[in-house]
Amino acid sequence: MTLVSICIPTYNQTKYLKLCLDSILAQTFKDYEVIISDDSTNDSVKDFVASYKITNLHYYKNAVSLGTPANWNAAILKATGKYIKMMHHDDYFLSHNSLLKFTDAAVKNNASFVYCNTEVWHVSDDSRRISEPNEIQLKRLNSDPLFLFFKNKIGAPSATMFLKNTVLFDENLKWLVDVDFYIRYLKQSKALHINKALVCTAHEIPGQVTQEVQSNRAIQIKEHVAVFSKINNGIKDKTKFYLFFEYLFRDFKVNSLQELKEISAINSCDEVFFKKVFENINNGVGLKNLKRRLYNSRFNVFKAEQF
Repeated sequence: MTLVSICIPTYNQTKYLKLCLDSILAQTFKDYEVIISDDSTNDSVKDFVASYKITNLHYYKNAVSLGTPANWNAAILKATGKYIKMMHHDDYFLSHNSLLKFTDAAVKNNASFVYCNTEVWHVSDDSRRISEPNEIQLKRLNSDPLFLFFKNKIGAPSATMFLKNTVLFDENLKWLVDVDFYIRYLKQSKALHINKALVCTAHEIPGQVTQEVQSNRAIQIKEHVAVFSKINNGIKDKTKFYLFFEYLFRDFKVNSLQELKEISAINSCDEVFFKKVFENINNGVGLKNLKRRLYNSRFNVFKAEQF
């Protein structure tokens, strides 16, 4: 059995895909296959991939465009490796031993899910920064994966590698699809953090889903409600969730339970929760906003996470 399946969902671009494939070719670790699931509306990716001489590369063109994340799942389902290494088509490995570090961490620690720090490349101004969890965030994530609902400190799927099992990405989601997947996956196993940037993720590229949904009121509300609905019954103390949704609803100007119902379907159990959110949403707003700014400031005086 191949140890690692590198799964690359593609769509209508080859400029950054070249960086991705070149970085795979440069890896010292060679026990991998490459699965490309192509959602493109043309043959640009197909023709480009044909020029690459990558051993054990398998290209699949979807007869009908699947969209994200269904195209991610299509690649995973075709994989034969023990581990899945997701790589979006605009992300790439930072060094020749990145994949070796992933596999060493997973195999030597018998870990089913590993993730690394990420170099974030802002293409618009060609700036770069390192995204990494701090000690407080790592402790929270290790003790309770639901922390990811408030703050995704794992990062994009390209920063992860995990054992192939029955967990797939929820095809009804766009924005919280990775968070939802991580929470469901980590119900079964612990996450192992690699304290090094092993991959680069490109941001602000035209056509990326992030730019489409980041400020989309309907998507933000619907998806936070949908993911919360999945975990609601398992939450013992909902205090932080009440406050989180107060902030979210004020940010996107959702002012009542009725208005929420017009945006997103909610079940009777969740309705009890959201009714309480709206009962308190206008209480002590000034103090709540001050605390929010202090928690999120560069000089977090609380030395803790708000949620």
